[in-house]
Amino acid sequence: MGGELLQNEAEVAVEMLDSDGDGLLGLEDLVGLMEGGKEEEKVKGLREAFEVYDVERCGFITPSSLKRMLSKLGESKSIDECKVMIQRFDLNGDGLISFEEFRIMMQ
Repeated sequence: MGGELLQNEAEVAVEMLDSDGDGLLGLEDLVGLMEGGKEEEKVKGLREAFEVYDVERCGFITPSSLKRMLSKLGESKSIDECKVMIQRFDLNGDGLISFEEFRIMMQ
Protein backbone atom coordinates (compact mmCIF):
# COMPACT_ATOMS: atom_id res chain seq x y z
CA MET A 1 0.00 0.00 0.00
CA GLY A 2 2.45 2.61 -1.17
CA GLY A 3 5.65 1.14 0.28
CA GLU A 4 8.19 -1.51 -0.53
CA LEU A 5 8.14 -4.95 1.11
CA LEU A 6 10.81 -7.59 1.33
CA GLN A 7 9.75 -10.94 -0.10
CA ASN A 8 9.28 -12.49 3.36
CA GLU A 9 7.20 -9.48 4.49
CA ALA A 10 5.00 -9.84 1.41
CA GLU A 11 4.58 -13.57 2.06
CA VAL A 12 3.53 -12.88 5.67
CA ALA A 13 1.13 -10.16 4.51
CA VAL A 14 -0.49 -12.49 1.98
CA GLU A 15 -0.71 -15.23 4.61
CA MET A 16 -2.40 -12.79 7.03
CA LEU A 17 -4.92 -11.53 4.48
CA ASP A 18 -5.69 -14.81 2.69
CA SER A 19 -9.18 -15.67 3.98
CA ASP A 20 -9.58 -19.03 2.22
CA GLY A 21 -6.06 -20.38 2.68
CA ASP A 22 -5.30 -20.83 -1.01
CA GLY A 23 -2.12 -18.73 -0.86
CA LEU A 24 -3.63 -16.01 -3.04
CA LEU A 25 -5.46 -12.77 -2.33
CA GLY A 26 -8.91 -12.77 -3.85
CA LEU A 27 -11.20 -9.82 -4.42
CA GLU A 28 -12.84 -10.35 -1.02
CA ASP A 29 -9.42 -10.23 0.66
CA LEU A 30 -8.51 -7.00 -1.13
CA VAL A 31 -11.86 -5.40 -0.33
CA GLY A 32 -11.37 -6.33 3.32
CA LEU A 33 -7.92 -4.78 3.25
CA MET A 34 -9.19 -1.58 1.63
CA GLU A 35 -12.12 -1.30 4.05
CA GLY A 36 -9.83 -1.81 6.98
CA GLY A 37 -11.40 -5.08 8.10
CA LYS A 38 -12.58 -5.75 11.59
CA GLU A 39 -10.03 -5.06 14.29
CA GLU A 40 -10.57 -8.49 15.83
CA GLU A 41 -9.80 -10.19 12.51
CA LYS A 42 -6.69 -8.08 12.08
CA VAL A 43 -5.42 -9.02 15.52
CA LYS A 44 -6.16 -12.69 14.86
CA GLY A 45 -4.27 -12.55 11.55
CA LEU A 46 -1.35 -10.77 13.17
CA ARG A 47 -1.28 -13.34 15.97
CA GLU A 48 -1.17 -16.17 13.43
CA ALA A 49 1.64 -14.47 11.50
CA PHE A 50 3.54 -13.82 14.74
CA GLU A 51 3.24 -17.49 15.71
CA VAL A 52 4.81 -18.49 12.39
CA TYR A 53 7.96 -16.63 13.47
CA ASP A 54 7.78 -17.71 17.13
CA VAL A 55 9.14 -21.15 16.27
CA GLU A 56 10.51 -21.61 19.80
CA ARG A 57 6.98 -21.05 21.21
CA CYS A 58 8.36 -18.70 23.86
CA GLY A 59 6.07 -15.77 23.07
CA PHE A 60 8.78 -13.78 21.30
CA ILE A 61 10.57 -13.63 17.99
CA THR A 62 14.19 -14.32 18.86
CA PRO A 63 17.22 -13.90 16.61
CA SER A 64 17.49 -17.68 16.24
CA SER A 65 13.79 -18.14 15.44
CA LEU A 66 13.95 -15.32 12.89
CA LYS A 67 17.05 -16.95 11.34
CA ARG A 68 15.24 -20.31 11.08
CA MET A 69 12.12 -18.78 9.54
CA LEU A 70 14.08 -16.72 7.03
CA SER A 71 16.03 -19.86 6.11
CA LYS A 72 12.74 -21.64 5.39
CA LEU A 73 11.84 -18.73 3.12
CA GLY A 74 15.15 -19.10 1.26
CA GLU A 75 17.00 -16.19 2.89
CA SER A 76 20.32 -16.94 4.55
CA LYS A 77 21.01 -14.53 7.43
CA SER A 78 23.49 -14.77 10.28
CA ILE A 79 22.41 -14.47 13.92
CA ASP A 80 24.07 -11.03 14.00
CA GLU A 81 22.08 -9.91 10.94
CA CYS A 82 18.89 -11.15 12.62
CA LYS A 83 19.79 -9.24 15.79
CA VAL A 84 20.11 -6.06 13.72
CA MET A 85 16.75 -6.74 12.04
CA ILE A 86 15.10 -7.24 15.44
CA GLN A 87 16.81 -4.19 16.90
CA ARG A 88 14.98 -1.95 14.40
CA PHE A 89 11.62 -2.85 15.99
CA ASP A 90 12.63 -3.80 19.54
CA LEU A 91 11.01 -0.97 21.49
CA ASN A 92 12.07 -2.06 24.98
CA GLY A 93 15.63 -3.09 24.04
CA ASP A 94 15.40 -6.70 25.28
CA GLY A 95 16.66 -8.15 21.98
CA LEU A 96 13.32 -9.84 21.24
CA ILE A 97 10.14 -8.95 19.38
CA SER A 98 7.00 -9.29 21.49
CA PHE A 99 3.57 -9.56 19.95
CA GLU A 100 2.87 -5.90 20.73
CA GLU A 101 6.12 -4.83 19.05
CA PHE A 102 5.19 -7.06 16.09
CA ARG A 103 1.76 -5.37 15.85
CA ILE A 104 3.40 -1.95 15.74
CA MET A 105 5.95 -3.16 13.18
CA MET A 106 3.19 -4.48 10.90
CA GLN A 107 1.13 -1.26 10.92
